[in-house]
Amino acid sequence: MKFELLVAIRYLRAKREQTVTVISTITLIAILGVAAGVAALVVAMAVSEGQREDIRDRLLVAQSHLTILGGPEGIPNYEELTRQIESVEGVVGAAPHAETQGAIRPLEPVLVKGILPDQEARVSQLHKNIKRGQLTDLTGNSIAVGKELADKLGLDIGDDVFVMSAETTGGPAGPENIELAFKVVAIYSIGLYEYDSHLVFVPFDKAVRLVGAGPVATSIEVKVDDIDRSTEVGQAILQRIGERYDVADWKDTHRTIFQALKLERLGMAIAISLIVFVAALNIVAMLTMMVLEKARSIAMLIAMGATRAQIRRIFMLQGVIIGVIGTCIGLVVGHGISYFADKYELIQLSAEVYSIDHLPFHAVFRDSVLIAAGAILISFVATLYPSATAARVEPVEALRYE
Repeated sequence: MKFELLVAIRYLRAKREQTVTVISTITLIAILGVAAGVAALVVAMAVSEGQREDIRDRLLVAQSHLTILGGPEGIPNYEELTRQIESVEGVVGAAPHAETQGAIRPLEPVLVKGILPDQEARVSQLHKNIKRGQLTDLTGNSIAVGKELADKLGLDIGDDVFVMSAETTGGPAGPENIELAFKVVAIYSIGLYEYDSHLVFVPFDKAVRLVGAGPVATSIEVKVDDIDRSTEVGQAILQRIGERYDVADWKDTHRTIFQALKLERLGMAIAISLIVFVAALNIVAMLTMMVLEKARSIAMLIAMGATRAQIRRIFMLQGVIIGVIGTCIGLVVGHGISYFADKYELIQLSAEVYSIDHLPFHAVFRDSVLIAAGAILISFVATLYPSATAARVEPVEALRYE
């Protein structure tokens, strides 16, 4: 063991004198301060990451990772185009959609999305979020509505509804809105009010009639194997099918939501980091007190040949040891709290208010590495002043009255 490390550990563990016992207590407080700050930061980041993943997963229930747009004229060759897209590396599945704005009597605005149920399972998790009925029954003149919309209009399985499109067609009395009758066969709940109250699903051919533009798809939705590489896969798809199409990435579609979550995450990290800063002040105070109490020992070490650089490193190592021990304890405690709080759903929420029934926690390795590095760095910086003070001790002055 190196000389500096041996002395640093000895100073931290010494218990012979009463004053040193006090210093050891302060050392324990400094370690617990770092541990508390690191644990709080791990838990805060776990909550932030859990919320981000929960919102992302809910958004991707009804919307795929990528959306290929065909422009005002739509996509007439959607079947062939779907096969080409599915042949691109990184694509899990693709499905054509037909979308239009409309209204359910009595004039409740909705977004009508036409799907092919057998292909929809390739690109979304809608079939896993059906609360009543079956998505496989979405054939003929049938419709699937969100739970919020069903509650608002008093709809249930088997009820008849009329959907009116924003598109118009010529009639005896002039332009008329396209209107079709549907029977409710499924009620879904994604957990996001925007979707559950305004999005309805109908068979693809019925949506095409409501669009009124002929047998074309308005878009093709695509699921990829790695959502973090969705932008790259989108560019590969455009190279395959041609640049006349546009691609919308899920990160761009919901950019505002995720930017708000990112800003909230940053603010939370800065606020909780103040706990680690306070712990660093404890390290400064503890080492400064130790320099005063150990002035005679420091003088003797210098008189015996220890260099001032070695004295400086002794006290630097003490601060780093405190930081490392506190960080390790904090990581274990923080990850433990996050694991049990998420597994056993310890923090319950009102689903009617927050759209989720418990607060999700997800501690990720990347955040833990950054937190640990930051805590140890702060602990090291806190040693600079006390270690410089120790290195300036004059042996003659310190030993004069001994």
